[in-house]
Parts: sequence; C-alpha cells; structure tokens
Amino acid sequence: MEALAKELLFQINDICIRRHYLKQTDTVERGIGLSGQIRQFTSALLEGNVFCLEETEQAGFQNYVLQVLEDYIEASVQRDMVLMADVLDYGLRELLNIFGWEGAKEGPDGKGNF
Repeated sequence: MEALAKELLFQINDICIRRHYLKQTDTVERGIGLSGQIRQFTSALLEGNVFCLEETEQAGFQNYVLQVLEDYIEASVQRDMVLMADVLDYGLRELLNIFGWEGAKEGPDGKGNF
C-alpha cells in the first residue's frame, strides 16, 4: 500500500503543480485518470483498521475518507476543475501524507521525473 500511496502522491503533486504554475486546464481529466489508484488506496483505508485506531477514531477516519471520495465523484461528474484541485490537493493529499511524505521531491523513478 505504501508504494501505491507514494506513486499516487507524486501524480497528485504533478497535477497540482502543473495547474498552479503552468496554468494547465486538464486537472479534471488527469484527476479522473487516477480513479483506479484512488479506488484501490481508499478501499484499503476503508476495509480495515490499518492504523489500529480506537473504534470512535476509526469511524471518524472512515467518514473523512468517504467525504473525500464523495467530493472526488462530484468533481468528476460535474467536471469541476476547482473542486477536483481541492480534492486532490487538500483531501487525498491529507490521506497520503499520513505516511509522512509531505516534503517528498523525487518522482516514482527516484530522479524527480513524474
């Protein structure tokens, strides 16, 4: 799961950087392109108590994951670039940063390439 999370984080970073600095407008399409990886990652978070949380904490965590997924689906259906950017940047990235890669700069190839 960590390898999937790391790859997904790099792809989200790439989408957000390209949107912010290069003013690219394909955020929704590229976000939708991550749907399989997002499904796989969030399914793993929802299927069990992977972080050994107390029952009430686990319920809150799962509710957060579900809210992020609902926002992702809404952004995809509505083709809403701003919502998609927010979901990727602030929703999914928060879940991915659980693994402690907030400052990661290397791409999946280990050389900074995405």
